[in-house]
Amino acid sequence: MRRIIAFMFLLSTLLSAQNIWLNELHYDNTSTDIGEFVEVVLEEIPGNVLSDYTVTFYNGNNGSEYDSISLNQFTAGANVNEFTIFYYYKEGIQNGEPDGIAIDYQGILIPGQFLSYEGSFEAIGGPANGVTSTDIGVEEGSTTEIGQSLQLMGTGAVYSDFIWQEPAPETPGELNNGQTIGGTPVPTIIVASPNGGEQWEQGSTHDITWISINFTGNIKIELEMVYRDREVLVASTEDDGSWEWNIPIDQLVDDWYAIIISDAEDGDPWDDSNAAFSIIEPIPITPYTIYDLQYSTSGPSPHEGELVETSGVVTAKFESYFFIQDGTGAWNGIVIYPIQDVEVGDEITISGTVLEYNNKTEITDIINMEITGTSELPEPIILSAEELSFTEDYESVFAKIQNVTVSNEDLGYGEWEVEDQSGTCIIGGLGVYTYVPVLDDIIFSIRGVIDFTYGSFKLEPRDDTDINFGGLVIEPLELNFMTVENCLNGLQFTISNLSSSAIEIISIEDNGIFPISENPWDIEDFNLPLPYDLESGEILTFNIVVGLFTENNREIVSDILEIESELGITEITLNYDTDLNSNAENNLIYASSELIGNYPNPFNPTTTISFSLNTENKKDAELIIYNLKGQKVKILEIRNLETGINNVIWNGTDELGNSVTSGVYLYMLKTGDITYTKKMLLIK
Repeated sequence: MRRIIAFMFLLSTLLSAQNIWLNELHYDNTSTDIGEFVEVVLEEIPGNVLSDYTVTFYNGNNGSEYDSISLNQFTAGANVNEFTIFYYYKEGIQNGEPDGIAIDYQGILIPGQFLSYEGSFEAIGGPANGVTSTDIGVEEGSTTEIGQSLQLMGTGAVYSDFIWQEPAPETPGELNNGQTIGGTPVPTIIVASPNGGEQWEQGSTHDITWISINFTGNIKIELEMVYRDREVLVASTEDDGSWEWNIPIDQLVDDWYAIIISDAEDGDPWDDSNAAFSIIEPIPITPYTIYDLQYSTSGPSPHEGELVETSGVVTAKFESYFFIQDGTGAWNGIVIYPIQDVEVGDEITISGTVLEYNNKTEITDIINMEITGTSELPEPIILSAEELSFTEDYESVFAKIQNVTVSNEDLGYGEWEVEDQSGTCIIGGLGVYTYVPVLDDIIFSIRGVIDFTYGSFKLEPRDDTDINFGGLVIEPLELNFMTVENCLNGLQFTISNLSSSAIEIISIEDNGIFPISENPWDIEDFNLPLPYDLESGEILTFNIVVGLFTENNREIVSDILEIESELGITEITLNYDTDLNSNAENNLIYASSELIGNYPNPFNPTTTISFSLNTENKKDAELIIYNLKGQKVKILEIRNLETGINNVIWNGTDELGNSVTSGVYLYMLKTGDITYTKKMLLIK
C-alpha cells in the first residue's frame, strides 16, 4: 500500500510539473466556419518531448473522443519568458452544446486541462475517461465574426492565473489580447458592463458586471458623470463578478455616465467603463399577443420597429435563438434573438424590439425577460409537406408532418428533405439528433418548429424524440373475399400502435353507421368502446365476415371501412367476388397485378403474403423483403405462379437463413416496371 501511495504522489507531482494549458480556441463563426484552431502554452522544461503531449477533442453528445493530435504536429509560435506558444489549425472542431478538449502527458490527463465550452459533460474513453469537464464560461456562435477567438487574458505563469474572455481578435502563436506570460501575477479588475453605449432607463434594474484576476477582497462600485461628480453606489461588496443596481426613478437623465470598480480597501486595482453609457427616460412598451405581432396580409409584422412586450411558452431552444408560442394554430409563434437563459416549457414574458430579419419576424434587443412558470407545450399542428413549405402563417409555430419518405438525404449544412403525397419540405439541422437520413427511409412523424432561413421554410426537430419511426399501422388495407369460406369464416385486419405514446381511435365506420345488423359486413366480437386510447405497443385484431351470406341472399358489393384516429382517416377496402352470387367458381379475369396483403400481421414466426397477377406479369414477378433503412433482406422464392391469387410464406429469415429482428419490414412486388409496396410487423 505504501508503494502505491508513493507512486500516486510521484505521479501527481510529475503531472503538476508538466506546465501546459489550453490558451486560445476558435471553433465557430458567422456563416461557414473558417480558420478553426487551438493554441496551447508549454513551459520549457529540460527533457521535454513534444510527442509526449496530446490534445484530444471530445464530443459532448456522447462523451467520446473524435480526434487527437500530438504536440509535435503543432506549429511553434512565440517564445515568451521560457514559455512556447503552439497552435494547430483543425477543420471540424465541434460546435458545442457542449464539446471539449483535453491535454494529456503520456496518456495521463493534465490536472485541470479537461475543458469544455457551452456546458459540461463526462468523458467516456480517452485520457479524460470518467472525468467531468470544466466549462470555460464563454462561447462562440453564428454571430461571432470571422477572425475572432476565445482566449485567456491576465498575467501569470500557470493556467489559474488567467481568465477566459469573450471573442476577441485572434492571435494564433502569439500572446493573447491583454495577456502577459511569466513574472509575478498582477491583480486586475476589468469592468464588463456597462462598458460604453448602453442605454439604461430610470427605474429599471441592471447588473453591473466585472472580471477580477489574481485579486481577493471586496470591491467598491462608483457611478461617475464623466469629468464631473462621482457617487458611491456600494462601498464594499463581495468580489463575485456581478452587482444588481436598482436605478432610481429620478436618476438624472444624461449621456455621460461611467462605472468605476476598485479595491474597497485602497482603490488599487481599479478600472472604469471604456466609454460612456446613458441613463434615459423609460421607453413606453406596448403589450401584444404573439398573434398581434405576427398576423399580416402583406408580409412584414405590422409592429416592425416597435418596442413590445409579449408572453408565451418556450417550444424550442437552439444555439443562437429560441421560439415561444401562445396557443395553437397559425400566427401564434415567434423567434427570440439572441439566446436567453431559458428551457423548453418555461412560460416567459419578454420585452424587446420587433425586427424583420431576412423576412423572418423576431424579437431582438431584449431589455427585460421574466420566467413566470412552466407549462405543457401546445399540441403540434399537423401540416402537409406542401403547407409547411409555402405559407408564412405557420412561421415559428410548433408543427408536425406525418407519413413521409426521405427524398434527399443531404442538402448541405445538416439539412435534408422529405416528401409526402402533397410535395416536399426541408428538415433543418439546428437541433441535436443522432438520426442520419437514408434515402427512401419511411418516417411516421417529424415534429419541431418551423423556421425561415435563406429564403426557405423548414421544420427544425429539437432532438431524437421529435423523429418518430413508429406510428399507427393498419394492415392489411384490403380484404378480398374470394371464396365462400372467406365469407363465412371471415378475414382479419389489425391496428397496431408503434409510436411512443397513446393514439386515440375515434371511430370505425362503414358509411357512417358501422356496424349494424342490416349491413352485410360485420366485425365479429366488436365491443371496442370508442373513442379508444390505443397504448404504445398495443395491437387490436378484428375479424370481418359477410354476415348476410346465405343461399338466397348473395347480392353483396364491395365496400370501404373507415378507421378514424387522431392522426386522420385510414380506409380498408372490402372486396367481394361477385361470381359467388351465382354459386360460380372463382373465375375472375385479372386485368392488372396487385399486392393484396399479408396475414397474420403482426406475425411470429411466419406470415403469408398474397398477391394477384395477370397473364402478362406472372412471367417476371418478383417478391422482395426490405427493412426500414431500405436494405434488402431477402428475395422470396416463388414457384408455379398463376393468373389470379398467389400466396408465398415468409418465415422471418434473411438470405443466409438467419432470423431477423423484431420490427417493421416492407415487402415489394415487382412486375416489369411496376412496383407495389406494403408494410408488415414482426413481433418476437
